[in-house]
Amino acid sequence: MNWKSCLTFVVSFLVFKLSHLTEFETTVPSETQLAILGQHIVLDCSFPVDKQWDQTRCQIEWMLDKEVVHSFYYGQDHLNDQSSRYVNRTSLHHSDIQKGDASLRLERATLEDEGNYTCTVHTEMGPKRTSVSLKLAAFYHEPRLKFSTSACGVELLLTTEGYPRPSVQWLTVSGEDVTDDTVTHLSQDTRGLYTVSSTVSLQGAVNKTLTFVLKNEEVGQEIRRNITFISGNSADVSPGVYQERWWFVITILAVMVKYFLCN
Repeated sequence: MNWKSCLTFVVSFLVFKLSHLTEFETTVPSETQLAILGQHIVLDCSFPVDKQWDQTRCQIEWMLDKEVVHSFYYGQDHLNDQSSRYVNRTSLHHSDIQKGDASLRLERATLEDEGNYTCTVHTEMGPKRTSVSLKLAAFYHEPRLKFSTSACGVELLLTTEGYPRPSVQWLTVSGEDVTDDTVTHLSQDTRGLYTVSSTVSLQGAVNKTLTFVLKNEEVGQEIRRNITFISGNSADVSPGVYQERWWFVITILAVMVKYFLCN
């Protein structure tokens, strides 16, 4: 073999190796992934394989910042360095790794699981890492209602819990926004869930319907409840003394109506 043939061989070999190096990339979703609190989520991660690929020489590692979420090498899981928060909550589909699937399954998602996860795959061609973002959400519960009355009027308090921070509105029948006439407080518990407490106060004789609207944009949830207030005067047993009498017509789900009737 003359020097020209050797040079051609070397160049061809380098081009072949470089082409394979550029082809080897880990792929994850470009969009932020959404998990529902308490449910499982699969974070996708894939890489190319060929006929010569050897699973026993492949290493897969998932990280959240500096925390080890899951490690796999020599053909099996190695979880000695796994963060305690993820114990018994993570897994890889071993039979799919040989197909280039390094996806992570995360069980019982918590709010602490939010963040940027890094999928790193080591092969004979070197390590490749890519990051994917995870957000958490929790559906808001059916609002609980609490009434209190006085000689001046009535106060209605609605409370519910969920995640993340929602938007809250109070509307009239005509669609006028009267949220500024109400008081809404948001607080977070030890788990990070938001508690929404929204209060509306009405004075004197009224005949009014208000609509409570709560939106959780992350999961496309909207809670909309119509509440009608009706008041009237009736004679008390003592002459010349009148007492304000209030009726409440709550237009909510039949389940809620039944609940209030039974309780």
